[in-house]
Amino acid sequence: MNCSCCTRRHFLKLSAAAAGMMGFPQILSAGNPAGKLPALTISVTSRCIFPFVVIGHEDQKTFPNPYKNETACRFTMNSDCSGVNKGVAAVLAGKADIGTLHRPLTAEEQAAGIRETRLDSLAYSVIVHKNNPVNELGTEQVLKIFAGRIRNWKEVGGKDRDILIYRQECGANYDDLIGQALQKAGIAKDPERLKQAVMSVEITDNQFEKIADLEMAVTMAPRFFWDENSKALKISGILPSREAEKNGDYPFLANISLVTPSGALESAQKYLAFMKSPHGKELIEKGLAMDWLRQGF
Repeated sequence: MNCSCCTRRHFLKLSAAAAGMMGFPQILSAGNPAGKLPALTISVTSRCIFPFVVIGHEDQKTFPNPYKNETACRFTMNSDCSGVNKGVAAVLAGKADIGTLHRPLTAEEQAAGIRETRLDSLAYSVIVHKNNPVNELGTEQVLKIFAGRIRNWKEVGGKDRDILIYRQECGANYDDLIGQALQKAGIAKDPERLKQAVMSVEITDNQFEKIADLEMAVTMAPRFFWDENSKALKISGILPSREAEKNGDYPFLANISLVTPSGALESAQKYLAFMKSPHGKELIEKGLAMDWLRQGF
């Protein structure tokens, strides 16, 4: 990716180096010069989508961290793309007081006493190469593409070229979004086609690199990720935007939630109250307004 700012992976490495624990969960303290950390751990599974939750102590080369003096909590985070369910798993295992989540809780998680505090919604864009003549898809068309039922761009008004789908190898939030939508629409996946059409990459940066190289490629990514070689499609006439997140009109919205066990610590309850407060909501708006591929990660 041709970008003068830090990539998300580079930022994670800087964070790890600063914490002195490369390759392991990092402990980040903020607003805490004495080094005394409150007994609160937050397991962050998709740091780029929870910028207002992870309040680290470091700045980037061209981007001062706006969150570093907001709280003095202790955090753990993933640096190895270990999956989007780690936040809930850490809470269930007693390894974290708060976890992050982008999907609804399962019945089993609710039965285990996990509680969800929903903060907001995040739109997932359908991203294609900027030269792809397709500018809009219907919701059903998107589902059929990601199910392997629509195989060629000419089926949706594009060029006569096979569709290639790029996804993160560790599993991404849009997997849950698409899976739930397919089930609701009664659309079955074509496993044999998907074996041929789906290509895996490590992180979001790599997805955009593939889009830049291949006009036939398509992927999904959080709304605030984009670059000059790609474009987000309108879905059923609606572009992914902050307004569409607020009014709920965009078809592919993920929850931005925090999860806690039953009988959460007082410190965890205070943190949840902080994130739901007017100031916490200001941080959410600030985070969701950024271009995180360039400014943040």
